[in-house]
Amino acid sequence: MEEYPHLPEYADSFIAHLQSKGRKNSTIKRYYYDLCDFFAWVRVIKKTDDLKVIQQLDAAALEEYFLFLTEQREYKTATTKRVFTVIKSLFHFLHANRFITYNPFVEIEQKLKEDTHFTEEDFISEEEFQILFHTLSSYEGLTEKQQKYRHLLIKRNKAIVSLLYHYGLTLQEITNIEMRHVHFTQHELTVVNKNETRLIPLDDETQRFIYDYKEDIPEAIRPRSYSCDRFFIAFDYQRGTFRFDYANYEPKPLTVIAIQKMLRQEIQRSGLRKGISSHHLRRTSILNLLKEGKDEEEVQMWFGLKSHLTLHRYETFLDETLKA
Repeated sequence: MEEYPHLPEYADSFIAHLQSKGRKNSTIKRYYYDLCDFFAWVRVIKKTDDLKVIQQLDAAALEEYFLFLTEQREYKTATTKRVFTVIKSLFHFLHANRFITYNPFVEIEQKLKEDTHFTEEDFISEEEFQILFHTLSSYEGLTEKQQKYRHLLIKRNKAIVSLLYHYGLTLQEITNIEMRHVHFTQHELTVVNKNETRLIPLDDETQRFIYDYKEDIPEAIRPRSYSCDRFFIAFDYQRGTFRFDYANYEPKPLTVIAIQKMLRQEIQRSGLRKGISSHHLRRTSILNLLKEGKDEEEVQMWFGLKSHLTLHRYETFLDETLKA
């Protein structure tokens, strides 16, 4: 039997199970590499891929992984579906063989079968947003090390959350922002999504968060004006400063995974309902613009939506809300 190193023991058991069923080597190899990617993500998020961590993964965490594949890796729908099948098969195997007592894919698949109409739970209320935004400045619930450097991250995090809620940017669009895309004099931001760009005006408050965050970064490692340096950069708690990639001689970019982790921690600290994510903030931004009476074409351009059909669910929800 061919050996597949670098997988946790319980995942090796899954590979052995596939081999015993006579799966083709090409299929086994594809499963193997998809699993390697998944466990690399788990180790970034949870520090380890021990079975105890897998036993605690819920549907929301797994949905974050598929969001990461879509937004960070920019996987096509067919590729994401393939990976979904691989990870789902792993969890079904683990559950059937009592490695885990709860299979989160049951919940995920149930959601996929349910009506695709929006409910109030798919959005974040203004009150919930204000609680979350206030939490970004709070020191409550932080470790001593986190408290020590909190003042350096408040404006960065507020800028990110503001771009998510007020402007509906995706996580990938936020990590794509380069120094040359931020036009302070014009109060504008160039948003890049793959090969497409759009220009959005910045309100005074969001611009202030963005500018103050930039100025808080030590000049020696600050993103250079008008450059291709990523605007939002990672932070090193061990050294207590923003990170710099000396190999490429540029600030180390903040990743989609890092933003997801920040949001998850802040939402948990704020005491808001479980499951709120960047999707809720973007959806609410789209909904609010439609509430203002903007036409479909303008909303589609503002958020970089590929098709006006995307807005149908929002308009249906608005109509139902007005009738209620």
